[in-house]
Amino acid sequence: MYKVMIVDDEMLARVGIKSLIRWEDNGFIVAGEAENGKKAYEWLIENPVDIVITDIKMPIMNGIELICNVREIHPEIKFIVLSSFDDYEYVREALKNGAEDYFIKLQMEPDKLLDQLKKIAEKLDHENVEKKQTSENNRIRNKELVLLREKLLKDLAYGWIHTESEYLQRTREAELDLPTGFKISLMFHTDGMEVYERYGDDEVHLLNYAILNILNEISSEYKNSFPVSTHPKEFLVLYFVNPNLDIEQTLEQAYHLADTMKFALKKYLNFSVSIAVSEPVQTFLDIKHSYKQATEALSLRYAYSDGSTISYRDIKSLNRTLESTEITKEIRNLELSLNRYEDNNVIKVMGNIRRLLGNLNVHSLDSLKVYCAPIAFLLASRWGEDASVWMDTHLKLMDKCNTKSDMMKWLERLQEAWVEGTGSLSDNSRLINSAMRFIIRNYSNSVTLESVAEFLQLSPSYLSNLFKKETGQNFIDYLTNIRIEQSKKLLRTTELKIYEIGHMVGYENEHYFSRVFKKVVGCSPFHYKTDTRI
Repeated sequence: MYKVMIVDDEMLARVGIKSLIRWEDNGFIVAGEAENGKKAYEWLIENPVDIVITDIKMPIMNGIELICNVREIHPEIKFIVLSSFDDYEYVREALKNGAEDYFIKLQMEPDKLLDQLKKIAEKLDHENVEKKQTSENNRIRNKELVLLREKLLKDLAYGWIHTESEYLQRTREAELDLPTGFKISLMFHTDGMEVYERYGDDEVHLLNYAILNILNEISSEYKNSFPVSTHPKEFLVLYFVNPNLDIEQTLEQAYHLADTMKFALKKYLNFSVSIAVSEPVQTFLDIKHSYKQATEALSLRYAYSDGSTISYRDIKSLNRTLESTEITKEIRNLELSLNRYEDNNVIKVMGNIRRLLGNLNVHSLDSLKVYCAPIAFLLASRWGEDASVWMDTHLKLMDKCNTKSDMMKWLERLQEAWVEGTGSLSDNSRLINSAMRFIIRNYSNSVTLESVAEFLQLSPSYLSNLFKKETGQNFIDYLTNIRIEQSKKLLRTTELKIYEIGHMVGYENEHYFSRVFKKVVGCSPFHYKTDTRI
């Protein structure tokens, strides 16, 4: 039903119009009436209708003024004007301002009025279809932009964009006009385990969605700051700053943005976050360094209280002091041994670290925690999806330590827990799990057998044979299936071009992508997209 309003200063005229046709039988309903333009306008502000039938000459506000005023707030409303024999100039003015048609009051016939109403209804039908189509197109395009921007931000952070031409092309595709000033990375991590204990495994993604919504809302006010989820409890915000700001002003803006986001998350979701702020960098190529700085600073959050903002600048001087120590060298050895899955060496290195920390003269317990928090962070990396829970559990125990002796016992228990946990998988299974996680995280880039082997510190031939033995499929088949499954999802749910989807899943050449897709799926990407949309 289309809603109609009748406006005339003569009550009998309004009654006459209402009685001319069977409104509801023809798809219309008289939703309101008024005796002058002013009252009609005030009513329409809160109660918009589809069609207004209005007299031209009325006291207080005439029909022309009513049309002009309503057009400003509800331009979609259609008007039919009523006139007398001597109102030609008024009628011309009404038509000029968008009225659909006019009738001379004394000559208005039911059939002609109904015909005009039906013409307007057809026009409204067409406009509604166009609105829905435009709305759907905008929804799809916005979804595409989210994907393009998310991938752009991650590729910048991970250092996977190498040339200015690629950077400019990717920003154009993502419809971003980024300023040329300083860039800065902010890393967010939710504090404690209780936040995620409120949600089941199936609801964690809803929490991440809520967090991103809040971060996006605030980012829209700051302009040129872009949040993206990097892990289930971790978020990156890349902030592209106005070129007129110097380094100190840039940092001041970044801290203000961090505080605003921190306050909003506490207010609306009732939990705190720790935030790490990098040093400002000047070029898009340096964003990977700022991301690394923020990640490094964030790894020390357990030496701080919940809700802290940790500046890389503040910890830089501490890092210089730690750089030359034997402990730092052993922590690096620990990371290397973990990456290579040399579990026996992990235990040996942990023994060295405990011995060195035991002999270390520290002025405060927090100084010791600065060393211990990254150790827990490294050991937790073996747990994959459960890494955050494992790490939070043990770092909560660390927070309860009151003496150096407590800390040394905690470190010993940490090692025992790690040994106990890793005993459930064979060395080969752990290696292949790590390889598969690496592929899932990096399939959109140039992942090769050689790059995964280098990450695991294995020879490509050994990894190839081991992968086949543990999974029952070849390395390249696994990688291809991951890429094709993701491309199928994008083809079903977005309007991205085929070459864009190919690029997003790791295929630079559109023709090669189409050939691989057809080989795996049995049809081309174009036909798959068409068939799944029917």
